[in-house]
Amino acid sequence: MIENLSNKNLLLLEDSDDFIENIISLFNMFVKKTFIAKDINSANKILNEEAIDIVVSDIHLKNENGLDFIYKIRETNQKIPIVVLNGYKDENLLFRAMTLNLTGYLVKPVNFKSLVDVFQECSKKLISQNIVNVILKDDFVYNKNLKNIAKNDEIFELNKKEILFFELLCENRTKIITKDMIANVIYENEPMSDSALNNFIMRIRKRFGKSFLHTIPDIGYKMIV
Repeated sequence: MIENLSNKNLLLLEDSDDFIENIISLFNMFVKKTFIAKDINSANKILNEEAIDIVVSDIHLKNENGLDFIYKIRETNQKIPIVVLNGYKDENLLFRAMTLNLTGYLVKPVNFKSLVDVFQECSKKLISQNIVNVILKDDFVYNKNLKNIAKNDEIFELNKKEILFFELLCENRTKIITKDMIANVIYENEPMSDSALNNFIMRIRKRFGKSFLHTIPDIGYKMIV
């Protein structure tokens, strides 16, 4: 599966010359080309001018915060795989980053196995984006092109929030979608109370059954595949 990355471009936001020198040859074992940016302005310029398929960003830059760059990407693009780099495993940082729909987290110095695992996840995510029909439980099928759900010969039309919810589920089929992710992606600038979310999920389950969605108490939901 990882061989599917051989025609993909990667953007690395990193300001350490030593790290870049050590890692770029490893990255280029898997991807077509690695573009290097040492600050956020340069990274944004590359994103605007090049066809970038994967983003890898250090969080602790010399004078900037890599999370600011990732937040900005997620305002307009929820699909591109994003991997964060850090010099140590920071649980608080991981918790804050959960809302950013990250594909992976790498701790420096990066070992080869961790890199392979992360690129496998990037490959899975990119492949899933090319799949038109996503099979749900009980013979329901979500069509990513038509933005509806079908079962046998019956078509179920979806409203905007329902479409965003199923898109989020399909992009994260093996992962938990947290309440914060739902608030950011589905409710955008609207306030989202627990009761509003519970009512939304209840309506989804009433229409399409309970068997395809598992509740993770106090955290969020996960698709049952």
